Amino acid sequence: MATPQEIGAYLATLRVRAGLKQAELAKRLEWSGALLSRMESGERPVTPEELPLILAQIGTPEAAQAVADIPRVWSRLPEPALGDPDRDLLWEAERTACEVHELAERPDVKQFFERRLVKYQQELVAAAEKVRDKRYKIALVGTIAVGKSTAICRAEGLELPSPKGMPKAVLETGAGGITICEVHLRQGPDYGILVEPCSEDELRRQVTEYAGFLINPARSGGDDDEDSADGGSPGISREVERAIRNMARFKRRRTERKPDGTTVPAWDEARELAGKHPDPKALSVEILARMELHKRDRRDAWYTDTSRSPLEWLQDMFEQINNGRHAEFGLPKRIELVIPMPILGDPDLAVTLVDTQGVDDVVERADLEQLFDDPHTVVVLCTVFNEAPATAVRQLLVRAKEGGVRTLRTHAAILVLPRPGEALAMKDNGVVVETAEEGYDLKAEEMDLRLSPLGVGSLPVKFFNSADEEPDELRTFLKARIRTIQKEHRRELGEIIAGAQALLLNYEKEQSREVMRMAARQLTTWLTHNAELQPPKNRRVRDSLVEATRNAHVKTIYAAVIRDGEWYNLDYSHQLSHGARRIATTMAQPKLRSFQDVATNLLNDEQFLDAHDLVHQTMRALDASFDALVRKTQLVGQSIFADEMRPDVDFWRRCLKEWGTGRGYRERMAQHNSAWFDIEGAPSADDRVIEIVQADWAVALAVVKRLLELE
Repeated sequence: MATPQEIGAYLATLRVRAGLKQAELAKRLEWSGALLSRMESGERPVTPEELPLILAQIGTPEAAQAVADIPRVWSRLPEPALGDPDRDLLWEAERTACEVHELAERPDVKQFFERRLVKYQQELVAAAEKVRDKRYKIALVGTIAVGKSTAICRAEGLELPSPKGMPKAVLETGAGGITICEVHLRQGPDYGILVEPCSEDELRRQVTEYAGFLINPARSGGDDDEDSADGGSPGISREVERAIRNMARFKRRRTERKPDGTTVPAWDEARELAGKHPDPKALSVEILARMELHKRDRRDAWYTDTSRSPLEWLQDMFEQINNGRHAEFGLPKRIELVIPMPILGDPDLAVTLVDTQGVDDVVERADLEQLFDDPHTVVVLCTVFNEAPATAVRQLLVRAKEGGVRTLRTHAAILVLPRPGEALAMKDNGVVVETAEEGYDLKAEEMDLRLSPLGVGSLPVKFFNSADEEPDELRTFLKARIRTIQKEHRRELGEIIAGAQALLLNYEKEQSREVMRMAARQLTTWLTHNAELQPPKNRRVRDSLVEATRNAHVKTIYAAVIRDGEWYNLDYSHQLSHGARRIATTMAQPKLRSFQDVATNLLNDEQFLDAHDLVHQTMRALDASFDALVRKTQLVGQSIFADEMRPDVDFWRRCLKEWGTGRGYRERMAQHNSAWFDIEGAPSADDRVIEIVQADWAVALAVVKRLLELE
């Protein structure tokens, strides 16, 4: 049962929703206002006799429902919050879980029923938790300068007037390479900003790399000169380099030509300091000293400056922290913006909007691909209009499918962000469209043609022009994506409840048991003939890493090498994990689909109606085993890196020597990464993954077989 504080707070909420003031309700009850106040605060518990009296005087349908709801005692499942719209469904799950537990504990229950009952208990707990957890994330993913930050600010009204006419976003925007880290936006008590800083070790590493670049800026990988095309330090991102310069208060002057024709040469205080300290370690110490890190220990800031609006303050604070110009904050690893309004304008949703760091090189990043595995996260893949769907979007979708992600239909969407005029430039059979909507329709057809071969043509797509279209259109689309996830979670729980209740109902029915035996025989036959998984012919653990290396910018490769493979843009551990995961999916997913086909045929046959709960349970069991198998093989990839590759000092030393030795750096590094598996004592990586997949598949089939053993 809920605590006195929770009950009091809920009663206060019901009162407010009914339009009653505390004094008015107290008068109706003929109580003192002080007594009701103490009850609502939880200081004085509400007795079972007082509760219906209070609710009756509130007098709303919601209050009438609460008369029976609040006193409920939960024993098998965690109690959801009072007012949770899914409390009735969860209560049904609680009651079913209690009945299942009671039957499973009976000494006379037969073993095959006990196995299924125990499985149902586990399923009810897991599915109910998905429904109960109301914390959702919407992560916007895309290349740099695609317009993610602008779209978020537009949707949430985080905009300020601009002299150019177009509103200016509170989040700093530009032509890419602006935001230094991932940014979260959530509701809170007031306007504020919270910062999770980089660790001291990571900051020192970043500074050391920057110092090395200042001392020797000309040294490069030499791969087709692309490494020098955008300047900057090869070991850190340009956003971090900018922040380090600002934190160290380095000034510089560009070359200036005066009206009299004379030229003022460029000057850079950072390079001047490097000239005085030619040793990288000594220069790093000087830079760190200038940063005054001992003063940069602040982690949050809240709006108190009444001389300007909250959004003006928030914009200024974000810009200072994001660029390393605030003297009290360190180098950010994650920035969280807090606003007092409900995200997406819906007070019933607890949503965090995530502005992921833009993709500017390798799209196969761990921070992005891990989003697909979170049951409460919507992954919104953003693309510019003319390239829709952008290469990065297609790559992420392909890798998600290769990695065994089976929730793209419910948990992913595509957001196309056209700029003014782009949709109107579309042509239908050579004729320019008349409206933006027609342009959107044509582009949607093009996208479907490009996505269908990937097997993801049914993803929800939204076109949103941040400059011209109403923000409510985007908010509605994003809320619909969360509703889709909620609907799927409710469907899963409802199916499990119905199956468990059917099992309880059919416990004593011999005719139903005979139907289940017939279904079980067919499924068992399939299991017997599909116990063996064949090793893949063209999949290796190393493949994902080698492919990513060949596609990465040389600076990204170098940044990973100097960090022994741990770099967010080219994470060796993540790439090996994906390689292992891809092997597991290639081996097991075809079998999973085959089993689903056989099971679906049974569900479509009316003679097996009484066996539906059994068939559904086996399908869920094998689905869950497949997901667990994929995650376990992912850990094998991580283990290969952490236990063997990362500690291999000689390997990293050889890789480090390749930097600055001329053209072909990328290919040489790809060869080093591949050769490690052949030379350095880890040629069995593929065999280890295959062995685990085969063993876990055997365990998965054994679990299903035990559910089907009805004697």
